[in-house]
Amino acid sequence: MRKAFRPIIIFLALNGAFFSNADDSAVSSSAGTSEKVLERRIAGLWHDVNNSNFSNGHLIISQQGNEVFTAHYLEFKGTPFVEHGNGVREQDTITVKVQVTQQIPGWTTEGVHTLTLSDDGQYLIGEYASGGSKGPLKFKKAGK
Repeated sequence: MRKAFRPIIIFLALNGAFFSNADDSAVSSSAGTSEKVLERRIAGLWHDVNNSNFSNGHLIISQQGNEVFTAHYLEFKGTPFVEHGNGVREQDTITVKVQVTQQIPGWTTEGVHTLTLSDDGQYLIGEYASGGSKGPLKFKKAGK
């Protein structure tokens, strides 16, 4: 009977050691170097909190090395808007070229978003540039 529990105890001990060293606030990125660099987490779900004209907005960011990928849904004054993009991360700033797949009439279909992680890690703040226009962007981190 004791031998049957030994693998379970070893499994639990190893998992306990792994999770006690886990830190969700940072990710490791080798980014072409042999030295590991710790970065604050940008990948995840963010809610659009730009202003009252924007509702039901959600931004998903994934990161692989220093490359980032985004999918963004929002409603501007009740009209749905969808865009996706890819770009790069340099320290706490991402620059993403976006392509609109569901356009709001009168808006352009391409642009660039530049967003920087706030000091407390709870917001991505920056601007969009599109068709010669610029404007503010602000997202709040969802969950923990």
